[in-house]
Amino acid sequence: GSKLIHVPKEDNSKEVTLDSLLEEGVLDKEIHKAITRMEFPGLTPVQQKTIKPILSSEDHDVIARAKTGTGKTFAFLIPIFQHLINTKFDSQYMVKAVIVAPTRDLALQIEAEVKKIHDMNYGLKKYACVSLVGGTDFRAAMNKMNKLRPNIVIATPGRLIDVLEKYSNKFFRFVDYKVLDEADRLLEIGFRDDLETISGILNEKNSKSADNIKTLLFSATLDDKVQKLANNIMNKKECLFLDTVDKNEPEAHERIDQSVVISEKFANSIFAAVEHIKKQIKERDSNYKAIIFAPTVKFTSFLCSILKNEFKKDLPILEFHGKITQNKRTSLVKRFKKDESGILVCTDVGARGMDFPNVHEVLQIGVPSELANYIHRIGRTARSGKEGSSVLFICKDELPFVRELEDAKNIVIAKQEKYEPSEEIKSEVLEAVTEEPEDISDIVISLISSYRSCIKEYRFSERRILPEIASTYGVLLNDPQLKIPVSRRFLDKLGLSRSPIGKAMFEIR
Repeated sequence: GSKLIHVPKEDNSKEVTLDSLLEEGVLDKEIHKAITRMEFPGLTPVQQKTIKPILSSEDHDVIARAKTGTGKTFAFLIPIFQHLINTKFDSQYMVKAVIVAPTRDLALQIEAEVKKIHDMNYGLKKYACVSLVGGTDFRAAMNKMNKLRPNIVIATPGRLIDVLEKYSNKFFRFVDYKVLDEADRLLEIGFRDDLETISGILNEKNSKSADNIKTLLFSATLDDKVQKLANNIMNKKECLFLDTVDKNEPEAHERIDQSVVISEKFANSIFAAVEHIKKQIKERDSNYKAIIFAPTVKFTSFLCSILKNEFKKDLPILEFHGKITQNKRTSLVKRFKKDESGILVCTDVGARGMDFPNVHEVLQIGVPSELANYIHRIGRTARSGKEGSSVLFICKDELPFVRELEDAKNIVIAKQEKYEPSEEIKSEVLEAVTEEPEDISDIVISLISSYRSCIKEYRFSERRILPEIASTYGVLLNDPQLKIPVSRRFLDKLGLSRSPIGKAMFEIR
C-alpha cells in the first residue's frame, strides 16, 4: 500500500480563490474563464482544500473526506480539465480520465456539470465527455465513444467493466486519472470487487506504466472498508489525505432547520404531511419546492396519488424511484432542477448526490432505510450556501430512531411537536384514496417488510412497531378495526404464523 500523508488543517490559512490559483499558475485561463462565468460566490472549503494539492504533484494519490452538497464535483472536475489542457497534444483522442459513480443518476449529474463547463467556455468543448451507465443502450453508447473520442468517461461500475472487457485497448490505454466519487456508497452497494477489477484492467492496459494512473477518492466517511479499498487501488507511493470535514461539527448541515412531528399512529404522518404542505403552499403563494421521502416504492406511488389529488392545481407533483425507467428518471431530474416550484416524491434513490437547486424543504414520512441516509436526505436542501429546513414525520413507536441519530451521528433534533389530525383533514385525505383494498394491503405489506429490516439498527420494539404499521390498512380504509387479510401460507412465509405479533397484524382468511 502507499504511505498515507495527513495534510493538517490550517486554521489561519488564507483563502484560496480562482484568481489566486490563476496567479500561481495552477490554473489555466481557459478553465478560470469557464468557472468564473458560473458566478459562484467563491470556492467552497472542499475546493479550496483539494484543487491545488491534486494538481501540484503528479506523484501522489489523493483521498478526500467531503460531505455531499459541498461542491466536491468541481473539486475533481477542475483538476481534470486542467490536466487535459496541460496534455492537450498527447493522445488527444483517448480517454484520459475515468470517473466512477455509485448510481446512474449521480453519473448523469456529474456529466451535466461537465456540460456546464463546456457551455461556459466553448474552447473547452474539445475535451469531450461520455457517460457509460447501466440501463441504457450499449451500442448507442459505443457509437458515441467512436464519434466523440472523449477524454472524460463517467461511469457506473458494471457498465464500465463491460466496456473495458471489449474496448479497453481502443480507448483506455492512456488514462492518467481515475476518480471514485462517493466511495463509501460504492462499497455499500457492493461494488468492491468491481472497483478492484476496473483498477486492475486500467493499470494493466496503461501505455506508460502500471502505476501511471493517479487516483482521487472522495468519500463522506472513511472507515476501514474505504481505507482497505484505497490500499488496493492506489498506485502512487504516497497518498495525501485531505479531511475537509470538521471534527467538532455535527454530521448534518448546520444550516438546515430540522424538526420532527410525532403522531400516535403511523398513518397520521400522512395527514400531518398533507396539512404541512397545505400551509406552506398558502404561505409561499404556491412558490414551494420540496422533496418528500417515503420508505418503499409502493408507498411512494400511493403518496404521490394522494398529493396529486390534493395539490395538482397548485404545483407539479413528480414521482421518482428505482422502478421508473432510466430515461424517465433523467427527464424528471431535468424538470425538477428547472422548476421553481413542485414536490418530488421519492424513495432513498433520490437521497444521495442529487443536486436540485433551491429546494425549500425536505420532508420525510417514516424512517430511511439506513441511518446515514437521514443525513443524505436532508442534504438535498440548503445546498451551495442557501438556507433550508427538514421535517421528519413519525409515530411515537418510531422515536427510537431519533435517539439513534443522537447516539450514532451526533444529530440532535431540538424542535419536536406532537400532532393529532382533525376529523376534517382525515376525511379530506381519505376521500382522495382511490386504491382498492388489495392495493392498500400490498402497500402496507411493503411498509411492514421495510420496517422489519431496520428493527435492529434503530432499536425498534418489534411487538409495537409492526402492528402499528399494519394498522395503517384499517385507517386508510376508514375502518380502524380492519386487519390485513392474508393466507396462512403467507404468514408462514413471513415467519409470523406462530407469533402473537402476526395475530395482532393480520386476519387469516
